[in-house]
Amino acid sequence: MRAAASAEGLTGGSYIVLGGTGLIGSALCAHLRQEGRSVVSVTSANYDVHRGAAADVIVNCNGNSYRYRANRDPRWDFTASVTSVEQSLFDFGFDLYVYISTVDVYDHRDDPGCNHEAVAIDPTGLDAYGFHKWLAERLVERFARKSLILRVGTAVGPGLKKGPIYDILAGNPLRMSLDSELTLIDTPTVARAVTTLAVSAPSREIFNVTGTGPVRLQDLEARVPGRITVAPEAEATRYRYHINNERIRSVLPVPTSREVAEGFLSGAGEHACAS
Repeated sequence: MRAAASAEGLTGGSYIVLGGTGLIGSALCAHLRQEGRSVVSVTSANYDVHRGAAADVIVNCNGNSYRYRANRDPRWDFTASVTSVEQSLFDFGFDLYVYISTVDVYDHRDDPGCNHEAVAIDPTGLDAYGFHKWLAERLVERFARKSLILRVGTAVGPGLKKGPIYDILAGNPLRMSLDSELTLIDTPTVARAVTTLAVSAPSREIFNVTGTGPVRLQDLEARVPGRITVAPEAEATRYRYHINNERIRSVLPVPTSREVAEGFLSGAGEHACAS
């Protein structure tokens, strides 16, 4: 890991955002620019051009977010979610490395008492998607002198292109049962979490960044025109997420998962599916 390009304090520091045109990355870049921060957006198209660049903070939003594909093709996901993180740790200079992970690293995602940040995780029971994110976290902790890991719930925001909320908006059949309970967070809150927590220049910290409590998909039906449908093969697939977010709520305001979903579906989601 090379040193950062400047000795600026993180409150006014420079940022490199890996995956800067993705769902979370684009929201973060917009937030940083609004705050007057120096930010470089790095994508697969310009990665080689920026390789060797340095900043006070690097934020990796670039890992694979397609759980279905990860579990169907674990070798591909290992490259996308683990190898890519290892490369970025040595391809760029930084003082603080922020890694956008997932709440799917937890063994028990339905019990807040078993998915707080200090809980011991047994990775042997994780699916490929969660296991590879867990591995990437360990690489960040091992090779970054200062690290901040954000375990994010299902994110929604402008540019949303997949997931159950996208399917509801687009009228696509869901790939999970209507009684599934999910944890959601909006991308502006994730962006605020990054800049708020980076100011404290953490040594090694982990935060769950997701909405308070779960939202049941069936309870959203009144927010959309027409009936929400479920793919026949997915009717028996039920997800239950209830993630402990007490730590992040002690730092900044966080909406409930239901508020995130209803706000997005009733207004902010009108043009969110645009590419």
